[in-house]
Amino acid sequence: MDMLHFLRPWWFLALLLLPLLWRALRADGGLQRSWARAVDAHLLPHLLAGAETPRRAPLLLVSVAWTIACVAAAGPAWERLPTPLYRNQAARVIALQLSPSMLAADLKPTRLTRARFAIRDLLDVLADGQVALLGYAGDAFVVAPMTDDGATVRNLLMELDPGVMPVAGNATGAAIRRGVELLHQSGAARGEIILVLDEASADAQGEAQAALRQGVRVSVLAVGTAAGAPVSLPQGDFWKDSAGNIVVPRVDAASLQTLARVGGGNFRVLDGSAAPDLAGLVAATGTASIDAKDSPGVDSAHWLDRGPWLALLLLPLALAGFRRGWLAVLLLACLGVQQPAYALSWSDLWQRDDQQAWQSLQAGDAAQAAAQASDADLRGAAHFRAGDAEAAAKDWSHGESADAAYNRGNALAQQQNYEAAIDAWNQALQRDPQHADALANKQAVEDWLKQQEQKQGKDKNSSSKDQQQPHGAKPDQPQQGNQNSSDSTQQSQDASAGEDGQQQDGQSGQQGEAAQQGQPGAESKGEDKSGTAGETQQRQDQASKQGQAKPGERDEAAGKSGQPSAKADASQQQAFQQAMEKALQQGKDAAGQAQPGQKDEKGEQQAVTAGTPQESAETTAEREQRQAVDQWLQRVPDDPGGLLRRKFQLEYERRQRGGQGGEQ
Repeated sequence: MDMLHFLRPWWFLALLLLPLLWRALRADGGLQRSWARAVDAHLLPHLLAGAETPRRAPLLLVSVAWTIACVAAAGPAWERLPTPLYRNQAARVIALQLSPSMLAADLKPTRLTRARFAIRDLLDVLADGQVALLGYAGDAFVVAPMTDDGATVRNLLMELDPGVMPVAGNATGAAIRRGVELLHQSGAARGEIILVLDEASADAQGEAQAALRQGVRVSVLAVGTAAGAPVSLPQGDFWKDSAGNIVVPRVDAASLQTLARVGGGNFRVLDGSAAPDLAGLVAATGTASIDAKDSPGVDSAHWLDRGPWLALLLLPLALAGFRRGWLAVLLLACLGVQQPAYALSWSDLWQRDDQQAWQSLQAGDAAQAAAQASDADLRGAAHFRAGDAEAAAKDWSHGESADAAYNRGNALAQQQNYEAAIDAWNQALQRDPQHADALANKQAVEDWLKQQEQKQGKDKNSSSKDQQQPHGAKPDQPQQGNQNSSDSTQQSQDASAGEDGQQQDGQSGQQGEAAQQGQPGAESKGEDKSGTAGETQQRQDQASKQGQAKPGERDEAAGKSGQPSAKADASQQQAFQQAMEKALQQGKDAAGQAQPGQKDEKGEQQAVTAGTPQESAETTAEREQRQAVDQWLQRVPDDPGGLLRRKFQLEYERRQRGGQGGEQ
C-alpha cells in the first residue's frame, strides 16, 4: 500500500465556491432584518413565518456535501493495481535475395513468388514486435525501415523483383551488415536477421559471426531445390553465363545450414515438399513481461480510484435535502437554458450530407442525391445523372477547378450549346493546360462544327435532312425531339468522318466522337468520357439504323465514302464486335469504384454520365464503371516498382560517389 494521493487534485479549487453558497443560503435573513426596522420586536415573530427558528441545517448540509463531492472528484487513491505490462521487444530484419537465380522455376511458379508468400506468412507469425525489410542483389537496400506496421511491409513486398535492383550479384554479407545497422539504429540491443535466399556469398559466414557477437542472430530460409531449374528471362531466353551456357542454380542446403549455425539462428527449407515451420524459424522472441510492482523503472500508472465509493456518502445528505425541499432549487439552477431541438435522422449521426448524396447517387436516386449534396461538384453530377443538364451546368459554374469547367462544358454540349461548351473547355485549359480531356473534347466539337459548315455549303438541303432526321428514318418523317436530333448529329458526323477516310484513334478519338454526338464526354474525368464500349454501342446502333434506311440513302452514304456500303458495314461491325468483347472483359477484371465520403477524389466530384433515354439504369452503371476503369488503365503507368527502382538507383549512385550508403 502506497501513501495517499489524489489523481485529480485541481478539483480542490472548487472549495473556493463554498463561501458563495453560504451567502446564497443566508440571503433570506436579509428579509427578517428589513422588517425588524419597521416592526416591533415582540410582533415580528408573529408576522414572519418560521422566524423564531433560524435555519442553519441547510447551510451545514450543503457545506458538508460540497466538501465530500470535491474530495471524491479529486480521486483519492492509496493503492496501485498490480498490472503486468507485456511488451514485445523483438526486432527483426527480413532480407530477401533478388538475384536472377530467384526466378528459377523449380518451385512453381518461381522461387521469388514462393519466397514472397513465405514472407507474408512469416509476417503473420510475427504479429507483434518490429520488422524491417531489405532487398539485396549486388548490394543491400532498405525497402521498409523498422516498423510495427506489417501491412506496409506486405504492400512493398509484392513489388520486389530482380528488375528493381540497380546492380546484379549476391551480396549476402552486405545484407547482414545493413541489417545489423538497422537494428542498432532502432535502439534494439538484440535482434534477428532472417535471410530468404537460395545461395550465400563467400563472406556471409564471417558477417554472421560478427553479427552474433553484437547480439544479432542470423536465421536462414533456403528457397529452392537441389536439382534446380533454368531461369527464364523476360526476353524469352534463358539465363546464361559468360561462356553462353545455360545457368541452372541449385540450392546447397548444407552450406546454408552452416551459415545459420554460425550465426546462432535457425534453418528451414522451402523446397515445395512441405510447408516450412516458420514459427520454429523465429522461435526465440523478444517478448518481456514486466510487473509494475516489482520493477521501479516501469510505472503502470494504474491507481485504484476510491472517489466513487466516497461519493456514496452524498446519498443520505441528498435525501435529507429533498425532504426539506430546498435542494430542488439548487437542482433547477443547474439545469440551464434548454437548447433548440432539431429533427435528426439515423443517417445524420454517421454520414455527412455529401456522403449521403454519394450513397444515393450510387443507388441510382439522382434526384435525392441532388437534394442532399452540399458540394457543388457532387450536386452537378447528380443533376446530370438525373438528366437536368441545365442545372448541372449552373452547379459546375460555381467551381473554380479545371474539372468543374470541363464538366460544365460537357453539360452545355449536352444541351447542344456548342459555342458555350467550347468557352467552358477553354476555361478549363486556362486553369490546367495539361487537361487532355478538355482539349480532346474541344478539338472534336470544333472539327465537327467545321464539317457541318462545309456540308451546308455543299448541299444545304441534304445537310438539313441529315441534321434533323434520326437514323433509319424516312425523309418525310418529322423531327422527334432532342434524342432524334442527337442521333442525326451522330449520323452526319459519321458520314463526314467517312469522307476523310480516317477516324481519330486512342482516347482523344473516342472522346471526340462522344462530344460530337451532343453528349460529349460521358461527363467526367474520373469516369472515362469515351469508353470503348460506349463508342462501340453507339456505332452499332447507327449501323443497325442505317440498315433500316432506304437503299438510296445507304447508296448515297457509300458514295461519299468511296466504298461499297455492305463491305464497309461488315468490316466495321466486326471491328466493333471485337472492341466490345475487349471492353467487357476489362470491365469484368476491373476493381471497384471509389469509396463514399472521399470528396476530394475525381471519381466522386465528377461521377456523371450522358446515357441515352433508351438505356436502362443498370446498363448505364455498367458502362460508367467500364469507362472509368479504361480511363485509369490508360493513365496509370504499368510499372508499380518504378519508385523503388529509382530509389535504389539513387542510393547506389550516392554510395559509389563515396557518400557512405545507407538508407535514411
